[in-house]
Amino acid sequence: MKYIFCFILFFIHFLALGQEMSKGNSAYTSSDYNGNSNSNIGTSSSDFGIVVDENYILQPSDVLQVSIFLEPDLEKSVRIEADGTVTLPLIKKVKVANLTVSDAQELITQLYNRDYLVDPQISVLVVSFSPKLVRVLGSVNRPGIVEMPLDRAMTLTEAIANANGISRLGNPKSITIKRVDESGKTQQFEVNFNRILMNANAKDMILKEGDTIWVPERII
Repeated sequence: MKYIFCFILFFIHFLALGQEMSKGNSAYTSSDYNGNSNSNIGTSSSDFGIVVDENYILQPSDVLQVSIFLEPDLEKSVRIEADGTVTLPLIKKVKVANLTVSDAQELITQLYNRDYLVDPQISVLVVSFSPKLVRVLGSVNRPGIVEMPLDRAMTLTEAIANANGISRLGNPKSITIKRVDESGKTQQFEVNFNRILMNANAKDMILKEGDTIWVPERII
């Protein structure tokens, strides 16, 4: 009887220990699940504007998010039209192209403050950019349109690299770059690309949006 009684006590103790371990494992699993669940909770970058350099100049086709504190009915996402304007509630058309984001925000704030709202708190964010393009044509391995970086300038070397380089028949010593300035006047530059490649101190050509790069064939 003594041994049976001890066995029963041991068995009861074993069951109690098992329940405690089960509770411990359950708590760990719950914590792990909650941790994993929380790690997936977050705000996507699309909920915010794109962080841009303070000197970035707004261009047609850029998309802006205009928000006014405590005025949700006036909040609007707008694309800058070809004429450089956006259309906003109440104040209608506003020209914002060729302004920085902060200048555009200040202008919109002034227009709302002048006739419609008292000391409005307005934010202007860039949601997406208009693509800035150059053309690389002629004797390159992949002629066509190359998209420029949005946050910095693009060099001739980068543009040609994006076209998979000059072809076997291309002449790097006589590359032509055509550019149309703001007045509509066409400029043309001749570049010896070999000098840029071979001389570490040579200054690379900085491209502008709309440039056309032509790589001629070698004269055999």
